[in-house]
Amino acid sequence: MRKPWPPLILALACLPAFAETKKTLLDCPLSDGTTASLLSASNEDGQRLFVKLNNQTETAFTDMSDSDFVGEIALAKCTGSVLIYAMNYGSPYLKGAVLRKNPDSGTLERIDFAEKALPVSLYLSAREMRLVIPNDGYEIPEKFVVYDYITPKGQPEEPKGVNTVPDKKGFKVIDLK
Repeated sequence: MRKPWPPLILALACLPAFAETKKTLLDCPLSDGTTASLLSASNEDGQRLFVKLNNQTETAFTDMSDSDFVGEIALAKCTGSVLIYAMNYGSPYLKGAVLRKNPDSGTLERIDFAEKALPVSLYLSAREMRLVIPNDGYEIPEKFVVYDYITPKGQPEEPKGVNTVPDKKGFKVIDLK
């Protein structure tokens, strides 16, 4: 009589390898010729996002590495050599990020955001990225929330509130609607 345990143990040990099969959702060519790929792994709770860059894959939300964001993709777009994505994970907030390689220096730049609405505009220059989101949450009195990335400082701790969309002078403005 054969023991059923060895095949069962082998099957259980291999299960994690098959559970996180990642599917490419979007390949985004960046300004330096490299590609950022948005990947997804699905399970019964929804999708988990990953970004592959320079043959390295990491979770899509590196600003909160201890959190596991699983949900539905609300935005996945490649525009202007920039990858932008957002996820609805059950919270009233959408969690997202903007990634690009600086066109002058080639360094990776990133804006992480969490708001109740999706971004409507992305402003790009060689020294700055600016993401404009309508203030649907009304946590601040202003009409828009603006996230900045300024080279070489990076992203400030907090976004700023404004009542009018920022001036377009010096920027290429991309409509995200």
